[in-house]
Amino acid sequence: MTYSQQGIGLSATPTSVNTQPIISYKAYTDDDKQYVDELDSFFKRRKRSSDLGPCGSSPFGYWNKPCIIIRINKQLGWSTKPLRNDTNDIPQDVKNWMKTDQKLWLHCHGFHSYDKEHIGKIIYYPDPPGFDPGLFPINMTDDTPLVAVQITNFTLGISLAVECTLYYDGGSSSVAFLLYVTPKRKVILSV
Repeated sequence: MTYSQQGIGLSATPTSVNTQPIISYKAYTDDDKQYVDELDSFFKRRKRSSDLGPCGSSPFGYWNKPCIIIRINKQLGWSTKPLRNDTNDIPQDVKNWMKTDQKLWLHCHGFHSYDKEHIGKIIYYPDPPGFDPGLFPINMTDDTPLVAVQITNFTLGISLAVECTLYYDGGSSSVAFLLYVTPKRKVILSV
């Protein structure tokens, strides 16, 4: 696990069998339940979860609009403040969210222009996607807060690199993962 210079990291759930940040499955079939099972297990270990929409219960958007759960890694003593209004190196979405509330903002996007072209739409739960800075620092018995990221209308059959960045006063932290969904095969009958 790596941490930014500011000392905090992010985690994405689910991951692949070997804990690599790769999510790969067949579209519109429940043959591969690995990710649903991993998320079920993840939520059973938690005391409570905030409103995560369809991402908070099984099948978590799988097998057509997958959900990825992002959380701040538990590090005792870490806390920060929300971004200041004079920050220029942030996405326009984050600038818009800053006008409505003061949070640690999470923004996800396709990593390369190719990914941005094929990623479709990203829906957040809660929306806008932020963490209350008053929850930090956390202690070992607290569950870290969550943001669910649901990816919809993306191109099937290609690998999409997705990066989620947490923006806060004095820095940012990121986590990246790959999403690959195999299209459902068409059965062609010949006579």
